Amino acid sequence: MSAQSVEPLSEPLPAFEEDASAALQPPPFMSAVLAENSIAGEQLRVLASRVRAVSRERRLRTIGVVSATPGEGKTTVSVGLARTLALGGPESVLLVEADLRRPGLDKTLGFSPPSIGVLQHLEGARAPLVTRRLAHGGGCWVLSAGKGSLRKPEALASPRMIALLEAATRAFGYVVLDCPPLMTVADTVILQDRIDGFVLVVRSRHAPREAVLRAASLLKPGAVLGTVFNAQRQIIKPRYYG
Repeated sequence: MSAQSVEPLSEPLPAFEEDASAALQPPPFMSAVLAENSIAGEQLRVLASRVRAVSRERRLRTIGVVSATPGEGKTTVSVGLARTLALGGPESVLLVEADLRRPGLDKTLGFSPPSIGVLQHLEGARAPLVTRRLAHGGGCWVLSAGKGSLRKPEALASPRMIALLEAATRAFGYVVLDCPPLMTVADTVILQDRIDGFVLVVRSRHAPREAVLRAASLLKPGAVLGTVFNAQRQIIKPRYYG
């Protein structure tokens, strides 16, 4: 699967504009999860290194983070992966909120919605899209949904969305998309032709095994790069003593 196999652009590429008023500062609970000395932080570095390894073998510029059902931690993994990729290499990274029915990225990051986000762009706004830097995240930038929610799902396959993703891949080294749960709405399936690969987040003791398998089957063969098993019970000591 490759985003290069789709039809030519029919919309002008949008511009990105930095909101330099403040960096996005994650709330304490997320800062603790993303801390480099935490177990989650270590696993995110492993995930980021695997993404980089795959990208040396095939096109991997747009990475969707998805789950079977809500509440599995995909947004936290999206933020963590984007931040870790930015900290671990020279490329800048854009985190895009693609879960537009129930946007929650700004709330997760403890920030107000921007004036022009993904939703406003899809609704016809011609102003530059507002990106904000993630505090202590190196070259990690956030493009959230903006105010409101998605009213027309077909907009995800529109020339405006195609142009947004094309502009993002030209401006940033990696684009990480926080995608909607697969079993809730069809939005991620609509988007998948524009995404080079997916990370599937599975929360321990949450979604039934059958739901996870069914969700993965909705994506094209080979689209899933790997699975993040989230919130499993701790079975090893958090410190390594050498």
